[in-house]
Amino acid sequence: MAHRMRAPILVILIVILSASIASAFGSGGHNRDGMVIGLTMGHGWNSVQLTDGQGLNRDTGDISAFTGAFKIGWARSDNLVGFIGISGWRRSSYGTITPTSVTNFNVMAEIYYFPTAQGFWLKGGIGTGSLDLDIVTVDPADRITFQEGGFTYTLGAGYEIRVSDTFAFGFNYDYTNINMGDFDSITDASTINHVLGISLNWYQE
Repeated sequence: MAHRMRAPILVILIVILSASIASAFGSGGHNRDGMVIGLTMGHGWNSVQLTDGQGLNRDTGDISAFTGAFKIGWARSDNLVGFIGISGWRRSSYGTITPTSVTNFNVMAEIYYFPTAQGFWLKGGIGTGSLDLDIVTVDPADRITFQEGGFTYTLGAGYEIRVSDTFAFGFNYDYTNINMGDFDSITDASTINHVLGISLNWYQE
């Protein structure tokens, strides 16, 4: 839970620091027009929540993992860029409840909005996500193994520093939620991801 509270605070500090770095670089215009290719690498704190048929709630707690994303999009203006991308993470953990292996994969359509047409941006997106989960319990009969998908939405914020006419790097915070609904003996399942990352964008002239 502490990680979940720290993430929004950290992204605010990162944005402020990035603005200072951008000023020091003297990076000027953020012209955006045409195709954009993006790559994001970061670290996430992810949790999986389950409710079984008996009404018992299970939570993996925070599972920290390396995360990555690749996206391709089109800049409609200096203020607006649309992306289609894939992202995901994998982690095996021997955490607070039982040994757990989790793999997440998402396909998203996202809109990035630059309010001042400079470096700061906000984003929102929807898509589909999948979760491959294996929870090993003391009693083999209670072992939970499934691969399910569901509706996914994401929100985020960050700052982009333009290094040249075609390349920029920045920092970002992403929140992603996958609702997998009910299946088998599980009446409700969802996963929430908090990610702090570094983004690299190539603007095609």
